[in-house]
Amino acid sequence: MEKSIFFQLQRMATNSRRNSAIQSNVTIHPPGIPPHLRPGPITPGSRGQVASHPYDCMTTACLCPYFRGGLDPQNQCVLQNGQILTMAYRKEYRMLTEDERLRYHNALTMLKRSGEYDRIGFEHLSVGSGSGAHSGPGFLPWHREYIKRFEIALRLIDPSVAVPYWDSVMDNYLPDPRDSIFFSPFFMGETDFMGNVVNGPFAYWSTLDGRNAIPLVTADSVCFIFLFIMKISGCPYPINFGALEYSHSNVHLWVGGHMKPPEQASNDPIFFSHHSFVDFIWELWRQNAQSRWAREVAYPPDIPQCADPQHFSYAVMRPFFNLINRDGLSNMYTDQMYRFSPRPGCSAEMPTCGSPYLFCDNRGVPHCVSKIKLNGLCIGFEGLDACFNGVCMMGRCVPGPTPAPFVPRTQLPRAQRRFVDCFNRNPCCEFWAREGECRRNGNYMRQYCRAACHVCTPAYNAKCSDRHVSCAQWSTDGQCHGNSDQFMQENCRQSCGFCETLKSASCPRPAQVRVVLAI
Repeated sequence: MEKSIFFQLQRMATNSRRNSAIQSNVTIHPPGIPPHLRPGPITPGSRGQVASHPYDCMTTACLCPYFRGGLDPQNQCVLQNGQILTMAYRKEYRMLTEDERLRYHNALTMLKRSGEYDRIGFEHLSVGSGSGAHSGPGFLPWHREYIKRFEIALRLIDPSVAVPYWDSVMDNYLPDPRDSIFFSPFFMGETDFMGNVVNGPFAYWSTLDGRNAIPLVTADSVCFIFLFIMKISGCPYPINFGALEYSHSNVHLWVGGHMKPPEQASNDPIFFSHHSFVDFIWELWRQNAQSRWAREVAYPPDIPQCADPQHFSYAVMRPFFNLINRDGLSNMYTDQMYRFSPRPGCSAEMPTCGSPYLFCDNRGVPHCVSKIKLNGLCIGFEGLDACFNGVCMMGRCVPGPTPAPFVPRTQLPRAQRRFVDCFNRNPCCEFWAREGECRRNGNYMRQYCRAACHVCTPAYNAKCSDRHVSCAQWSTDGQCHGNSDQFMQENCRQSCGFCETLKSASCPRPAQVRVVLAI
């Protein structure tokens, strides 16, 4: 009897371990999110799970209140229209459907009308030279964060959009890349003899001119991917002209116009799709050459002879003062915020690229190439479907029997009121401002008491209210006390029950603080 019980228990234990091993390898996902947009794991303590501004978010749950959505039991953000807020999915520009492309162009136009496009552009202008954003190792992480913020701004207008990447390699195969369909009214528009964009969705926004190419990256060391350019005597690393920053600059020079000088590049909408592609190339390298752990820690050494200290790993990522350069290495970007669609491809068995704006060149190794505008040069592509709505005859694209594709036109909705990031981060700010601290202690007050010092104009005027859209959620999560208590006492007084407490009751007088420090 005892032996029988023993074998029965042993069999049950064996089955339990086997089932446990099977279940541990099965990830259960809630319905409604396609597999390629399911978020990855979140490391405890990762930044961006709670943020006072949507641009600082690193998860869709953090973004949810700013979209006026609510979290369901699976921690999915359900929007007011019943749709789930998913990660952004960045496709190649010419792979967008007609509806997706129209939505992206509409969102860009609305962002421009609101003034937020220019404000975001000014952030790039402010670091165009003499910063950790260019000419050094900080280039890739800085622009990854910058494009993420721009993408969030667009998604606050239309949650379905993402920043498409421009695979400029597909244009470089052409006899003259300026004849690419990408530089047509369907996409970036065409220019006049002065270089001004005169048609398309971004007419008169900026200028386009020139030539481009981005080589593939085959290096296996971060010191060959990140760039040391401002090196002086004593730097052990040679200048690598194949680094991504060098390669990306070729496209800036080729396009010309506002894209040429770094300070003005973000004025041109093509800038964001170009940098989306640079970010994609970097991510492909990270996935192929680094382990998951190495992706977040491998940064070139901080050597003064090789780079400006603003490029050092622990230097502040100006103008995002709550970040440092190595924060841009986080896996959270592609685990939680966005994913890339594979680059367009074709094969001998399937010689199509899945877009009316691309064709498959199946001579040799099959690859996708951008179609050519009417009257553009098509020398070398005779007999292929290289011309958009035309055929290649005597080296030129001439009209053919294929009609132009139907492009739906919709009226632009009214631009939503953008989120106003103007808060005091300490309940004593107003008291200190009355004491004259905005003038005497400007460095602190301009950063932590922006509303009280009139650095910006807040979107509130009530003394006891929830000034932030996330107050109710933060209160439920127990954020009213602890590391965030000063911000919560100032901006979430209703949800946290602070209305009966006078804000200035426990504020030290600045003069008394200075006397104590002097002693």
